[in-house]
Amino acid sequence: MTTENVNAAQAAAENANVEAVKKVVRRGLGSARGTTRLKFTHELAKQNGLFIAHLESVAVSTIHIGEDKTGMPSFNGLDIPKLSLTFASNEAEPAKRHYVTLSFNAVESNAETIPGGNKEWTVNSVFDWLKHVLNVYVLKGRELNEEEESALSLSYEDFDEDGEYVPVEPETVIAGWKTLFENFENIMNRGNDGAPYYKTKDGKAITVWIKLLRYIKAGKNGWRAVSNGDLTFPAFVGEGCIEVFKQNTPASIRIDSVKEAIIPMNIEKPKAPNMPANPMGAASVIGAGIPVGDLMMANAGFGNIAAEAAEDVPSDNDKIDYAKDVESEN
Repeated sequence: MTTENVNAAQAAAENANVEAVKKVVRRGLGSARGTTRLKFTHELAKQNGLFIAHLESVAVSTIHIGEDKTGMPSFNGLDIPKLSLTFASNEAEPAKRHYVTLSFNAVESNAETIPGGNKEWTVNSVFDWLKHVLNVYVLKGRELNEEEESALSLSYEDFDEDGEYVPVEPETVIAGWKTLFENFENIMNRGNDGAPYYKTKDGKAITVWIKLLRYIKAGKNGWRAVSNGDLTFPAFVGEGCIEVFKQNTPASIRIDSVKEAIIPMNIEKPKAPNMPANPMGAASVIGAGIPVGDLMMANAGFGNIAAEAAEDVPSDNDKIDYAKDVESEN
């Protein structure tokens, strides 16, 4: 083949590649889902208030933070990584399954989010959740090895030996979270000899219990929606929210019926200052006057669930507000 033909062939190949790329990025029905995915409903809950499901996918994507957003000001105008774990119910037909997604965004670095800061928990909550997922599917009682620990650590240092804040460029913070999320995704999707950890050796999904909530009781403020009244994973993993399902073995994770609810409620707006305050400090609830356990599962039997709510640090209000701030950025 002559030099002229080689150049022509190369040019044709390059043009073909350009066309192929253009076809990939074009919008159309090929990428459309067609219908909105079904959400989990309280009717799907088992007697213990938990749900049967499986982890369907683990993916890293990118979201853009607008210039006018207030939740994460240091990221305004920038693209940040988002890690998403999508769980689905176990119906045989995908179209009949119900879905819920557990998502994590990069967290800002500032004087409040470093160790000892009053918002350190915004970072730790992500770490705790990811470690919980690894404990369920990967570690199963063992500790992270050095390679795993290094891969799942932030690459930047934003505090010195004295615990003082050391400023880090937002782009460096974003890059650190992107690498951590990508390494987590790689472990979950390909770490089991090239296969996902959340599937069996023959490719079947591993069935798990999952804990979803609609409301939590936030101290004197009463019941508050976790995510606009939809069932979703708690912002904080607490004592656990995912557990491998074992036949004839009760789940060890649980719903605290005193401060956690899955049944829809009618939550009134706060009364005007000149109106009598609710003596219980809580919003009105449909079915008020029946036992707390009945609010959870309509007489499903919550007799063994703790009757007292523990003090939380951060507060339940902080948890909800933080979760909503993060959700608003997505």
